[in-house]
Amino acid sequence: MSRKQTLRAIFAVTIFLTVSLSHLQTRELAESRPPKKAEAGKGKSSMRYGVFVKMTARPGKRDAVVAILLRDVEKAKAVGCDLYVVNLAPDNPEVVWVSEVWTSREAHRASLQLPSVKQAIAEAMPMLTGEFQQIEVDVVGGLGLPARPDPEGLKKSF
Repeated sequence: MSRKQTLRAIFAVTIFLTVSLSHLQTRELAESRPPKKAEAGKGKSSMRYGVFVKMTARPGKRDAVVAILLRDVEKAKAVGCDLYVVNLAPDNPEVVWVSEVWTSREAHRASLQLPSVKQAIAEAMPMLTGEFQQIEVDVVGGLGLPARPDPEGLKKSF
């Protein structure tokens, strides 16, 4: 997958979290289940997956992009999103940052397959320059996140 395709996929998740969902899309979300937590000893991390996405809107389109990003964000919980925050860059009036925390990388990837994501891309992409930046992280915890069992004994190290 090319870098441009990867960035579009990341943006698709961001847009998915914000698009108004029709009755069909709501049912689609209700039927989707976040992946089961990784079992200890199976080689998978029990840490949450985080991503920070920077996108640049075309001049005068930032507020429209932000409006799309903030629509119906609470529905993202059904597919494994624990935290979703839209941020504005104070030094650039066209830049938007989105901070996301998912139950797992798999939950994030699965959300990319929903038809509603493709529909959202069609609405938002013309308002963006195509400049994206992405930072992926393993999320340990913090204020505002649901409680989670101690990931791999991490608390013992503090």
